[in-house]
Amino acid sequence: MLSYADVEKFVSESRGIKESSLTFSIVTGETTEDMPGGLFIPSSDRELFEAIHKGAIGSLWLKEAELPAWLPNHFPLFLTDNLTNAVLTILDHYYYNTKQEEWGTMTKFIFKDEKKNEVHKISNQQQYSRTWDLAYKSLLAKGGEIK
Repeated sequence: MLSYADVEKFVSESRGIKESSLTFSIVTGETTEDMPGGLFIPSSDRELFEAIHKGAIGSLWLKEAELPAWLPNHFPLFLTDNLTNAVLTILDHYYYNTKQEEWGTMTKFIFKDEKKNEVHKISNQQQYSRTWDLAYKSLLAKGGEIK
């Protein structure tokens, strides 16, 4: 599974509890999905609030964006200059560096195809190969840009 330590490698800084053994079962920006043990990709603080109530235990966050006043101090945040770039780098690293025998406990990356209004779950290398472009477009639709 994707760990705190894995995510921390690809962001500028982090805040909140620093627990390198913490693992994320889901990575998504979709608040329509339950996300127990999830790492959230936000486009607003309102969405982050919803994600926490649906089980998110950490979130990426734009470094220059103001932190919500209601956010618990211990909640893990991974600060980055570019959400899209950070998520795609984490996705690439995870699927290129995870051994096949570990696929039974793979972190699921969930992205939405806005045109078809369909949610796609990436949980193995074959799905990763087929849906990387969809992940990229989904992240851009949420307002992220690659710098």
